[in-house]
Amino acid sequence: MIDDDDTKTRLEKVINESRETQHTNSTGCGANQSINHKNNNGHRNPWLTGVLSLIVGTFGQTSVYPDVSSSYLGAGDPGVSYLPSYLGLKLHLRCYSNVTTANQNGPIALFDAGLPFFSTAWVSVIPAVLTNMPAWNISKACFMDRYGYGWSDASLYPITTQDYVFRLHGSLQVAGLTGKKYVLVGWSWGSIFVQAFSLAYPKEVVGILTADGTDSRWGFISSNQQAIITYTNTYTNLMTQNSMDTLEPRCRNGEIGLGYGWFPDPLVSAGYTSESIVSSQDIFLTNKYLKTAIQEYNIMVISSALLNFTYVLKGSTLKDLPYVNIYEAYDPDWQSRQLYMTSLSSNSAAYLYTTDHFFPFTNSPAIVSGLTALTQRIATTPGVLWANGF
Repeated sequence: MIDDDDTKTRLEKVINESRETQHTNSTGCGANQSINHKNNNGHRNPWLTGVLSLIVGTFGQTSVYPDVSSSYLGAGDPGVSYLPSYLGLKLHLRCYSNVTTANQNGPIALFDAGLPFFSTAWVSVIPAVLTNMPAWNISKACFMDRYGYGWSDASLYPITTQDYVFRLHGSLQVAGLTGKKYVLVGWSWGSIFVQAFSLAYPKEVVGILTADGTDSRWGFISSNQQAIITYTNTYTNLMTQNSMDTLEPRCRNGEIGLGYGWFPDPLVSAGYTSESIVSSQDIFLTNKYLKTAIQEYNIMVISSALLNFTYVLKGSTLKDLPYVNIYEAYDPDWQSRQLYMTSLSSNSAAYLYTTDHFFPFTNSPAIVSGLTALTQRIATTPGVLWANGF
């Protein structure tokens, strides 16, 4: 890969020398007058820098990859970030490989967080995943940033879960994360992704885990529809506060809780590194992130309704797909919907926990236990009917 700074320096030199020669020949002046590409304060001329950036990007010689190496486990983090570009948008995946040679052909685990969280929500789980990958027969674990979150590109328009699934599938191909089956893990809203991806590409999925997951009936509940309006207004106000530099003090003072996506400093005691907390806070305090949350809240109803419609078309079944569902005892209706979701597969198990909704933050061992149960189910009772597709 060609280094951006090196390329720009050489291009600047060529352009500057060319303009220097042209100007000297026509006016007799040297480059230190109006020709220098820096201004009188010694800073780069923004016009020229922009042109050079456009030139470098136009020829596709380089891609700008953010350095996120210290945003997860801190020093010595063995993860690798992928930023495949597909249909004009880059999607960020943070991946960790199984270090043993015996499991290189095992499935790839894909983790999708709840709304409005992204890949750093899984930091508390990553060390246990690294430890257990050999026993789980998983070759790689990847933690994803949906568009607009984390280090993924933002979209100009809201992207439904179904569109996201299509784009993710293409992005995985661009990144070379193919040729193996997938184990899908979804917490909260991420469970809609898990179901939608499984139904779209059944032959590529060998098992799913949902953690207090959103079900396909979610969008039909009037109180949820009303909540969308409330959250939209809330995040619109947060954007206004952020633009006025009043949001960060409120976050630091504890006025904005975890449920809104803010990582409070005490999370370090829950298995989150200080590096992951700081990077998550920095991302939260951007209007890119806050606008993405608004976009995503406003596709929840249609995305869950489309998932429900897909289930109807496919017979309301996940056949014998290995499926483990861990969930909380929120209220009887929630528990009933969780059990219904579990029943969609004849090869499933549900585990009730007396915890809250934020499993990665408050009960990460439950996720690890769920993955252990799921991978055992994949190994002993794989989805035979499921493997044939619909």
